[in-house]
Amino acid sequence: MNKATLTRIGGVAAAIVLTATMTACSGGQSVADACKIANTEMTKATSSVSSDVNAAMQKATQGEKVDFAEIFAPVQKGLDEAGKKVTNETVKAPLTAFANEFDGFVKAFDGFEMPDLKNIDATDPAAMDKIQEAQKKAEEISTKAQDASAKLTEQGKKLQEICNKG
Repeated sequence: MNKATLTRIGGVAAAIVLTATMTACSGGQSVADACKIANTEMTKATSSVSSDVNAAMQKATQGEKVDFAEIFAPVQKGLDEAGKKVTNETVKAPLTAFANEFDGFVKAFDGFEMPDLKNIDATDPAAMDKIQEAQKKAEEISTKAQDASAKLTEQGKKLQEICNKG
């Protein structure tokens, strides 16, 4: 082989290495792979939410204090884990938007405490005021949660559309 041929081969090899390196830096993750990762992380994170909500409601009606926002912490962690593992920008952007909306949904529950209904004295005006206060707060939370849920659903649809195309 002559020197010119070796130089061309070296140039082609360098271009291949450069292309491979750039692909590795950009993540090289397909939409399908990114969606699979996001789905796997979210399936793990949401597996116990229904039972956790039921258990929290049971505790609250028995007079125990419940951090309702904390119930959704595993989902927030799952979204965080998915966000760390998904490098495909087509999927990452709507996944991040979904995670941000989910945070807004959870914040609607911050600071809410259900009054101890088990030991309530219906003849005590202060106790009844506390119940009315809690009811008003629950209505506010419901409104905020519905708004956040609508935004969450919208972001979820965007993510699902991308993954269905992927």
